[in-house]
Amino acid sequence: MGCAISIPTLDEFLGKPAEERLDWVNESEGLTAGIRARLELFLSFARPRTCLPGMLAFCLSCKMLGLSIDVDVLIGFVITFLYSAVANLFNGYSDVAEDNENLPARLYLLGLYGRRRLLRSAYAVCLIMLALAALVSPIFVVLTAMCVVIAHQYSLRPFRVKARPVSSIALFALDVALPFLMAPAVAKHGPAVLGNWPFILMAAYLFLWFAAKGLVKNLPDYYGDKSAGLKTSATLSPTRKQAAIVAAAGTIAVYVGPVFLVASGQFAAKYLLTLVWLPIVCVQCARMILRDDAHSANNMLRADMVVSTGYLSTWILLVDPSISSISIVLGSLIIIFLMDALKLDTRRKKDVV
Repeated sequence: MGCAISIPTLDEFLGKPAEERLDWVNESEGLTAGIRARLELFLSFARPRTCLPGMLAFCLSCKMLGLSIDVDVLIGFVITFLYSAVANLFNGYSDVAEDNENLPARLYLLGLYGRRRLLRSAYAVCLIMLALAALVSPIFVVLTAMCVVIAHQYSLRPFRVKARPVSSIALFALDVALPFLMAPAVAKHGPAVLGNWPFILMAAYLFLWFAAKGLVKNLPDYYGDKSAGLKTSATLSPTRKQAAIVAAAGTIAVYVGPVFLVASGQFAAKYLLTLVWLPIVCVQCARMILRDDAHSANNMLRADMVVSTGYLSTWILLVDPSISSISIVLGSLIIIFLMDALKLDTRRKKDVV
């Protein structure tokens, strides 16, 4: 029943007219047999290498609050990791028109997995998140439910916030800011954060930092999104180069942010060591502006996730240079390099045509 339509090769699929590609994907109930093959496709759409910033923000929050790594904190790691994963799954289901322009090879993978099956998988992950949160506390369930709603409504109707340029950046920034704010829910002294100025400033900074990441995220898909009629922070600019300049300016500004945090008197001078990432970021920004071919933009975005992970990891190690912090950082790097080695991501070189 699920194999009622034929299975083209990737080259055959890419050779089809755009409308035929969409029809094939929408008709497919899933054409991949075998648990391993389905798991690989599921992970490719969940994109684990992009799920680390939220989890690391939660970890940073725990370290700033002096929390030990107990069962509740470990559950928090899993939920904040899955928050981004389920957002990626909903995005893979919803953005068929845009992906048909930007990443048609991703559309081919969607046909193999099954578009409706991907949606069911996303809802299953949501249920797992809520079930895990119930093991922590009622307030953690509420916060997790907020994560689920944000992930859902970012891509899907009725709100589909990603089609609203300003609101989408704010909601995207919550992918990191909200996990950071979830840590007090597992702390006995949680309410005390209301008077904890370093904590409050860091929450605000992470929101601005990831908002700038949203500007960068939209850049590689500028031409395809414009062709598909999707309004994003990038397509608001009349040219791709102008969008790149805006994204670069926002990015450099937030990476200079630690200077102001230290100047506020709430953070020690040691946190200026995070500025070690600024030269790398400047190279990334120059790359954004000077090269606008699809392959370069795609690879820039993939490299930016490594930079983001490294940057948050640096904050964690400066706050608490313990064995647990080192283990979490190493684990994050392993996830990135393992996913890259296994090619379990739908934004790869071969996904761009």
